Amino acid sequence: MKKFKAIVVDDEKLGRENLISLLQKHCPEINVVADAGSVEAAKELIQIKDPEVVFLDILMPVYNGFDLLDLFPQRNFVVIFVSASVEFGIQAVKAGVLDYLLKPIDIHELQQSVAKLKQHFETHSGIQGDTTKEYTKIALSHSNGFTMEDIHNIIRLQADDNYTRVYAVGGKQYLISRPLKDFERALPPGIFIRTHKSFMINIQHLKDFTHEDGGVAVLKDGFKVPVSKRKNSVFLGALKKFSLMLRS
Repeated sequence: MKKFKAIVVDDEKLGRENLISLLQKHCPEINVVADAGSVEAAKELIQIKDPEVVFLDILMPVYNGFDLLDLFPQRNFVVIFVSASVEFGIQAVKAGVLDYLLKPIDIHELQQSVAKLKQHFETHSGIQGDTTKEYTKIALSHSNGFTMEDIHNIIRLQADDNYTRVYAVGGKQYLISRPLKDFERALPPGIFIRTHKSFMINIQHLKDFTHEDGGVAVLKDGFKVPVSKRKNSVFLGALKKFSLMLRS
């Protein structure tokens, strides 16, 4: 199993220790080679240790996480923000970070971030073959075989225990014996957005967004999907990326 060299950056010592402990217990793919309590110390460690991933707090004294990213405009490492603040999602998307974890850290979401990290490096190292090819279909298996469905026709996906219900245009539905996290890894990131632990949507089928009930995405077929607090910043960041106009 490949291990990814990591640096943890957080001005709070307990925050660093907690994250390192969680990574050691639940993410064996990660090898934490150093930790830093400031941007200045992190800059030096990055230059010396040459990490593949930096778990980075945002709000720190003197210089913040975005200041550190400005010091490395051409990065050969990926960044996963770890913050107690939800309001930096759009800035995070613009800064090109891989993922955004909220404190207190949820173990499942941490493992999902590590899965994205693995997928990122597999894709960019050519392990998965021809990465220049754009795949437009996905095989959806069922009891009698499988159906090749156009990816852009998928509207939303909904977790159903260890199964996933896939809803496509034309009223088509599929019940797939795979968990939602498998689709999250397989479908194009930035287009398919996890809005909730039980839902993922194709943002190209988004019609409206309201702040009622904490956040609701309204799709073109009229279905309303909840947007959880933990996913709100990533969701709004994706909207900004697609230059969608939000009503105030």
